[in-house]
Amino acid sequence: MQSSGSLVTTGNQRRRRGRGYGFFDRATAYWLLVPTAIVIAAVSFYPLFKGIKESFFSYSFIRPWDYRFIGLENYINALTSSEFWTSLRISVIWVLGGVLLSYGLGLITAILLDRHFPGRGIYRTILLIPWIVPPVVSSLTWRWMFSDLDGYINTVLRALGIIQKPILWLSTPHLAFIAIIIANVWRTYPFFMINMLAALGGIPDEIYEAAKVDGATGFQLFRLITFPIILPVTVVSTLLQAIWIFNSFDIIYALTGGGPAERTTTLIIRAYREAFYYLEFGYGSSISVICMILMLILGMYYLRLQARTEM
Repeated sequence: MQSSGSLVTTGNQRRRRGRGYGFFDRATAYWLLVPTAIVIAAVSFYPLFKGIKESFFSYSFIRPWDYRFIGLENYINALTSSEFWTSLRISVIWVLGGVLLSYGLGLITAILLDRHFPGRGIYRTILLIPWIVPPVVSSLTWRWMFSDLDGYINTVLRALGIIQKPILWLSTPHLAFIAIIIANVWRTYPFFMINMLAALGGIPDEIYEAAKVDGATGFQLFRLITFPIILPVTVVSTLLQAIWIFNSFDIIYALTGGGPAERTTTLIIRAYREAFYYLEFGYGSSISVICMILMLILGMYYLRLQARTEM
């Protein structure tokens, strides 16, 4: 028979051994994370700090000998440039148009899919395809569809007799802007659809039934019950989508490259052009930093809203 003293000793040894194993397990886990942390720092933080640093310097491939510290001169030149404010105005319209239209389409789709009908799961899967397809692939597809000569949209419109000659979608300034918004809405509306569908699924049916007994119409049900309940999800989703659309580069670059006549040149495209087209890396970096500051402000507001919804 084992004595109580030996049992206590054995228990203490097990606890010490368990703590030791736990320490070594945590230490091993931390060391295993080091390569990933180095890669993240190399591809994310280094370019970030490099861009911030270069924004305070005169850095141009056209004048490589003139690399010098100039302080806030790049920022002053940007904020006093008419091209900067034009690109900012285009960015605001781009974000507002994309968010409002994709939210409206996503909400309508979510309301339709919230009903019970055969094949609802199949339709949900099909409608998620725009969100799943890689952005570059969808952008090139839309570029072909908006093509002046053999584009699908012009072909259909001519077959229906609506137009007699091809519409120059991507060569006409205002039509090019409409084209990139259409392509962006098609790609982004499933995000709203998923979030709105989840929010609608959390509304008890008893609330609607009680309101119908009181004589509420369909519009009153939406205005007084549905929309107030899904409003927190709407605000958070809208803000998050606005950040993503503001940072969109691939879809604009693939469709129009910022043209024609720079009518689709957002701030992101402007920063890219200044740095990699005009080779003014310092000036382009300053515009990128301004964009980052704007996104940080929206990001902080998003975190505040997220914290409120979780309370």
